[in-house]
Amino acid sequence: MTATAPSDAPDPSPAPPAPRRDAPWDVAVVGAGPAGATAAREAARAGLTTVLLERAPLPRYKTCGGGLVGRALDLLPDAATDAVERRCHTATLVLPGRGLEFPTRRERPIICTVMRATLDGRLAELAAKAGADLRPACPVVGLAERDGHVTLATPRGEVRARFVVAADGAGGPTARLAGWERPPALIPAIEHEVAVAPDDLAGRADTCRFDFGVVPAGYAWVFPKRDHLSAGVLTTRPGRVDLKAALAGYLEASGIRPLKVEPHGHRIPVAPRPGPLARGRVLLAGDAAGLADPLTLEGISYALASGALAARVLAETGGDPHHAAPLYRRRLGETLLAELAAARWFARILYDHSRAATWGFHWLGREGCDAVAAVMAGETTYRETLARVPGLVLGRLLWPFGRRRGA
Repeated sequence: MTATAPSDAPDPSPAPPAPRRDAPWDVAVVGAGPAGATAAREAARAGLTTVLLERAPLPRYKTCGGGLVGRALDLLPDAATDAVERRCHTATLVLPGRGLEFPTRRERPIICTVMRATLDGRLAELAAKAGADLRPACPVVGLAERDGHVTLATPRGEVRARFVVAADGAGGPTARLAGWERPPALIPAIEHEVAVAPDDLAGRADTCRFDFGVVPAGYAWVFPKRDHLSAGVLTTRPGRVDLKAALAGYLEASGIRPLKVEPHGHRIPVAPRPGPLARGRVLLAGDAAGLADPLTLEGISYALASGALAARVLAETGGDPHHAAPLYRRRLGETLLAELAAARWFARILYDHSRAATWGFHWLGREGCDAVAAVMAGETTYRETLARVPGLVLGRLLWPFGRRRGA
């Protein structure tokens, strides 16, 4: 297969040409975000010759709320945890129009907050230290698979590799160049980096907040960073909501008094990319595969996990294309995709059946919020939580009878 990207790729002219390499790399990873940097680091550590290509110069800003859930922190190498700016032990879920508010607290952080430029830069640095050849400002503009390897065209010369891990985001070109016709389903979000007075920041320093009902089929959030707040809104029904107006109203209603606002917009994959997530010599990871939590729309934990999984599969299969892609698909299905399927059950209730969701908050609010917090903190999984739902509902049904008997 041969394909070429549109001509509007960023100008990488400040970067020098890459040194010539006659032998193909074992692995070429495209995209130096959490998925790609993790894949490159783990592949290099496994002894695979690895090159990591990033379209932008590093460090680069990445639009993201910067919420690193506990399960993501478990997957982060110790040397990257210095990117964490705040550790939130309390999460508060609010339904403003219903008068419902459910705080939940954990001994270990539910969410840590980061700036993605810092986190991604640290992960890319660790990949380079592990032995990967890091090439920033090196966009992929073409791809061809032939003669037992994949050739990637870049403005700095061709890169040949036995396998490619495409981790350049939901809108990145690599999957399309490799033959995937349909991108993942995306939803819009806008996020503001909000500078506030020190007393405003101090009052929110340990708590991440989620407000449902601010926008239809979505939520608003406030996360504390080291010296400012991240606030944003998203909706799973694109085209029906004025997100800018919703966020402005949310900031005012929340009593947040901005001193300065930096607005950013982005799109989040809400479901895995249609079709197999590995074909031939190309494996998809992270947002390029559409791996994001359909309930919270968090994607960093799935990016870290899928990048590491791709590297392990390539190391285990010894570069055999007849085994690598099928094994990666099977492992994804047994782990990440199975977990996302369970999360989607909860997401449908929350976003597609608002009356049932409101009833559930009234009836199971605290237990439900504690359950989601436990998943985010990495204490349990969506699959385990879903298996507990019948018992939880039965317990709530029988609770009044038990109370009367005790009286």
